[in-house]
Amino acid sequence: MKTKLISQIIVTLVVLFGLGGLCGYAMSARIHSGRPAWTRSQQWAERWLEQRMAQDFARIDATPVQQAKLKPSYDRLLSDFNAIQQESAQKVTDAFKRHGLDMWKQLTPEQREIIRQTNQERLQRKAPQP
Repeated sequence: MKTKLISQIIVTLVVLFGLGGLCGYAMSARIHSGRPAWTRSQQWAERWLEQRMAQDFARIDATPVQQAKLKPSYDRLLSDFNAIQQESAQKVTDAFKRHGLDMWKQLTPEQREIIRQTNQERLQRKAPQP
């Protein structure tokens, strides 16, 4: 009887561990390019700001007058956040272009064709699927 209970506990823990690993693998597959795509959307940023603002106002028990005075600061935070995202995305794009140009200069015509095909494949994988 005691052995059966111990076996059930061990099996349950192994299954739980396996499910945790499966969930971890699934999440890591979704976040393969730095930040998840959903965090780069404008709607996500606006929802995030609204939730943060509501949470902050509730925690400090802000009056409607205080909320009205504080809202421009949150709007500026959203604007700054979006500007930083755009700036960093542009810097990453520029870095890849510089790298590609430096690399291109060192390659033979055959290697250039291979890298061109590779880049096309990468772009096709990145493009949203209908």
